[in-house]
Formats: sequence, structure tokens, C-alpha cells
Amino acid sequence: MDYKLILHKIINNKMIDKINNLINDFIESIPNDKKKHVIAGILLGYPLMFIGLILDLILGAQLFFILCGLIALALIGGKEIVIDLCQGKGNPEWWDFIASAIPIVAVIIAYLI
Repeated sequence: MDYKLILHKIINNKMIDKINNLINDFIESIPNDKKKHVIAGILLGYPLMFIGLILDLILGAQLFFILCGLIALALIGGKEIVIDLCQGKGNPEWWDFIASAIPIVAVIIAYLI
């Protein structure tokens, strides 16, 4: 076997290991609360946007997908304001809203592109 090929495999494996370690360290550094908010954004936003997509396909529009995504964002923001802030049943944080909104906004941007 050629020494260049062996060296290339060793370097690639080491690079892959370093990248995996960076990703794992990043994921572990995210608080569990924020991970739960991301999952909540997925569980709330994706079904609503799916309904919007079905409505767009049925009605021949390109409005309901984005509208349902915005409704999901409003519900997430409303939860932070009404339940956490006004009712005092939680800790209102901008980062909670952002963590919940990331999966919704990412899909909306991908849809628009």
C-alpha cells in the first residue's frame, strides 16, 4: 500500500475524530432546558407547518405554510409571556424563546429558498 494513502487515511480519521469531539462538546455544553425547548418547537411548529403545507397544496397558495409557522412562533412567544411572566409559573427567558423558534425559523427559511 502506498504510504501517501496510509497517511491520508490517518489524517482523515484524526480529523473526523476531532470534528466529532467538537460536535459532542458543543452538544454537551447546551443546557438540557434549551434542548427541551428545541424539541417543543419541533413538536409544536412542524405539525402546524405541515397543516399549512397541506392547505397550500389544496388551495394552490403559498401562504398557509408561512402563516402556520408564524402562528407557532406566536404561541411559543405567548407561552413565555403569559405562562412564565404573567402567571409566574416559569422563568421567562429570551433564550427559551429562541431555542424553541430555531427549528421553526430554519424550516421557514428553507421553504422560502
